[in-house]
Amino acid sequence: MSLINNKKSLVAAIATGVVVFVAFGWMTLRTPTKQIDTTPVVKNQYVTAKVDIKKGDTIKEEHIEIKEYPINIDGTYKATGELLGRDAQADIAAGKPILKKFIKEIIVKDGVPKGIEPAQGYRAIPLLVKKSQLPPYISTEAKFDLFTKENSMKIENLKLLNVLNPTKDESNKMLILEVKTSDVSAFIKYQLETKGFIFLQKNPEEYGEYNFVDIQKEKLLAEQNALVKIEPELPPIDKLPLIGVDDETYSSIKEVEVVVGKEKTKVEFPK
Repeated sequence: MSLINNKKSLVAAIATGVVVFVAFGWMTLRTPTKQIDTTPVVKNQYVTAKVDIKKGDTIKEEHIEIKEYPINIDGTYKATGELLGRDAQADIAAGKPILKKFIKEIIVKDGVPKGIEPAQGYRAIPLLVKKSQLPPYISTEAKFDLFTKENSMKIENLKLLNVLNPTKDESNKMLILEVKTSDVSAFIKYQLETKGFIFLQKNPEEYGEYNFVDIQKEKLLAEQNALVKIEPELPPIDKLPLIGVDDETYSSIKEVEVVVGKEKTKVEFPK
């Protein structure tokens, strides 16, 4: 092949390459760039049925859980504390968010919601505890013995009126206790002073009557009584023995001093 032909082939190849490059660039510029959606997915938390819940069932902690959903669901519960102790008025399938229309409305009487109304002579007292420190056996269907960690107070056969979640993150639990009216002031005193409470579970056959024991007060009274010196009881004065006197002589002879002028004379007379 001649040099001229070689040059013609080289020029043709270069020209073809330029045309292809220009065409590719033009098509690339016309093709729209795909945008990546960086908008964060909003996750909504709702109370969901953990198991099948039948109409008329009372909602317990083991029945429900919190789950996240990428969509907004109206008319649902967002905290388990809103449901505990309440009754279902429809069947709820496991895995389904619990709608408010599935749960019976709270009946309020004299400003007190049903389920936390104390018995006559008692008061409903709130007790805030960390969920991580709460025993798993805590339930409104059982009775417990409650002690302070300092053993300064105890309540035997204590009844829980309700268990609530007062915060959205559910890190705490609000226990509603039924405390006798006469014991409320002492309970609040120890509630403020204690470093914590201990709940002891009882077997149903061990259930008895409510009993509040102020252990600290009883100890103080015992210590005060130990400091009091009890004087020995003395016999009556007429029972005391005469010391240094002959009983028979003393009882039958009476001595009288007679003064005549400057002279003094002692005269004994029989009694």
